[in-house]
Amino acid sequence: MGTGCGRLLLQNALRDAAALGFGRLVLDADPGAEAFYARFGAVRIGLVPSGSVPGRLLPQMAFDLAETSCGS
Repeated sequence: MGTGCGRLLLQNALRDAAALGFGRLVLDADPGAEAFYARFGAVRIGLVPSGSVPGRLLPQMAFDLAETSCGS
């Protein structure tokens, strides 16, 4: 954390998805990572149950690839 690797990986994933014609990318985030994704334009669209921790809810985040700035 804090090395910039996550930012680079996310920017590449968003850029590649947009280049492939995807208009939206949706992911289930760790609650502690919600702010990270939001800094890059993701918005919370709901909550989903964790597949590994019973009773835990995860923020479901969406990127609108037509509006996401990969250079943030």
